[in-house]
This record gives sequence, structure tokens and C-alpha cells, in this order.
Amino acid sequence: MKRHAVLTSTYVNGFDKGSMLTRQSPSGAHTAPLKRIARGVLVALVGALCFPTAAGSTSSKQYISYKEYSLYLLDFNYKQYDCLDKLYTKESNWNPEAIGNLQGTHQVYGIPQGKSEYLATLNGYEQVQWGLKYIGHRYGEPCIAWQHFKDKGWH
Repeated sequence: MKRHAVLTSTYVNGFDKGSMLTRQSPSGAHTAPLKRIARGVLVALVGALCFPTAAGSTSSKQYISYKEYSLYLLDFNYKQYDCLDKLYTKESNWNPEAIGNLQGTHQVYGIPQGKSEYLATLNGYEQVQWGLKYIGHRYGEPCIAWQHFKDKGWH
């Protein structure tokens, strides 16, 4: 194998074996620690690219949709998610800036179209959290709220 003059004699050129940085050893017994380090670096890079932090960020990029976020909050329960999707599509079409008028008497806000003006100050993710807490408290689960909406026209 070709060695770089810059590297010491204990390292092989770059990604020679199995696309991993390996340490040259007559028996090959010492490659596992470096492979673990390489895997850790790879996991860290993927995590940093896929899940950027929002702390101190002024970017308005959205990395996960409100629908995907609600599915995550529902522990990937697709039956309950389907009901929530139908409900919020009817209510606000998943628009966090939606403002409706409840029977001409009350304004309703955000994705869950709740009466609380507080919802207008929240971002879409917080509105989804608020709406799921409301549904959990009042109905227990989204499918019951969806059935109530189909029966009464409101939830």
C-alpha cells in the first residue's frame, strides 16, 4: 500500500480498507477503535446536517412539516394521525396564521382553530402541541375529536 510521507508508518493512506480510516497492524487487530471513531464522526455529521439547532438562528427555514411533527408527537400512530390530518385540514388547512370566525361570535386562531388569542402568538409547532393537548384533555384522542367534528361541525 502507498503511504504518505506526512503520515507516520502506523497509518495507511486515507480510506484504503472498506472505506474506513484504519490503523495498519500486522494482525489487523487494532482497527476496531478507529472504525468506531469514524462511525461516531459520521453519525455526528449526519445529525448536524439533518437536525440543525434553532437556538439563536434567524433563519426561517422549516426542516420538518407541521404534519410530520404531529405524527412524531403521536408516536407514529398513523390511525390517530389520519384523523388529526382530516380535522386540521378542515379547520385551517394546517395554516398557523389562519384566523376563523366561530359562528360569528368568536375568532379562532392557528392550526387547531382554538378560541385562545394566545395561539396567534405561537409558531406552528407550538400550535400543534397546544392542539394535541386540547384534544387529549377534551376527547382523549384525535379520532374521537374527528368524529365529534363530523357529527357536530366543530370540536
